Amino acid sequence: MSRLFIYTILIGMLTSAQGWSQEPNMELVKQGINYIYNFEFDRSEAVIEQLRGSMNQSAIPELMKALQIFWSNYPIHLHEEEFEIYQNYLIKAYNKSMELVEQKPNNYEAQFLAMASQGLLAESYAESGSSFKAVGAAKRAYNFVKEGSNNINQFPEFYVSTGLYNYYREYYPDTYPIYRPFMSFFMKGDRELGIQQLAIASREASISHVIAKFYLSYIYMRYEYLPGEALTQGRNLHREYPNNDLFTAIYLESLIINKLYIQAAPIARKLQRNSNPYFRIHGDVFMGIIQEIQYSNPKLAEKLYRKALEISESDKNMLHLEALAYLGLGRIYQQKNDPKARDYFKESRDKAYTQALKNEAKSYLN
Repeated sequence: MSRLFIYTILIGMLTSAQGWSQEPNMELVKQGINYIYNFEFDRSEAVIEQLRGSMNQSAIPELMKALQIFWSNYPIHLHEEEFEIYQNYLIKAYNKSMELVEQKPNNYEAQFLAMASQGLLAESYAESGSSFKAVGAAKRAYNFVKEGSNNINQFPEFYVSTGLYNYYREYYPDTYPIYRPFMSFFMKGDRELGIQQLAIASREASISHVIAKFYLSYIYMRYEYLPGEALTQGRNLHREYPNNDLFTAIYLESLIINKLYIQAAPIARKLQRNSNPYFRIHGDVFMGIIQEIQYSNPKLAEKLYRKALEISESDKNMLHLEALAYLGLGRIYQQKNDPKARDYFKESRDKAYTQALKNEAKSYLN
């Protein structure tokens, strides 16, 4: 989730950046971004090459290229060579953006582009273990976030980055008190206001509305636990970008938490056939839940849960799915009055990072 949190900035910045006053460029960028979102990478590559000719002084082509690499190799940190290329494009984008900021300090578009590249670099450095570089990039990005929150009326795309900051600035210390002393160094947030700002962006932003809907779905589904709201956002994203595997996975999870197992089944089967193991795990875990609860087939459900766990052990970012799989195994073994059930429930509780899932695991241990 941390990657997508920072990555939101990249999506948003493409809505109003420098050079967009020229209508042909604006429409072309929108078209290219839509191709990327829908995993039509051959088409998006052609658009990026065209923009290099008409926007050679802008950071937009470099950031669009980074966006394309990110989505075509998701999760990017598992692809070493592409990960390095991705970082290089972000560095180029930052350098171009800062040239414009230095020429005109109140250039909100250039500030937004610089914030995007530094936020993404901070996350990528953290993933690769370069802590010193990560801290430096995060500090530079935060300075632009503060500036953006003061200029939200002049540059509406800041609703996305500001909304995310306001929400997560309060969510993390509330959920993980160990972070609370460190958060005193940052400006205060407001969870409710953050959600309101994301809702505004989801309705009014020209391109960042997409990622605003994604985050609203994610927040409603895993943090605020409002299943109906999560389903509305997830369904809209899936309808708009049916080829985007991550949006499909989010829609699938929103169906599951709404107990719409029959509707979820064909989507889970599709993800089970995905060439990317990251998305196959989503398919296996959620099909396991469907088989366990809807079809009363614990034998097949257990097989699917274990299959997902074997693959997910190589990726620390799969803890949520692991927690779901262990929870399912716990329920199955509880039905058999097998004492292993408690071990599985403990595994689920320890791996869960959302309060709803953690509480569910704990309920079986009481």
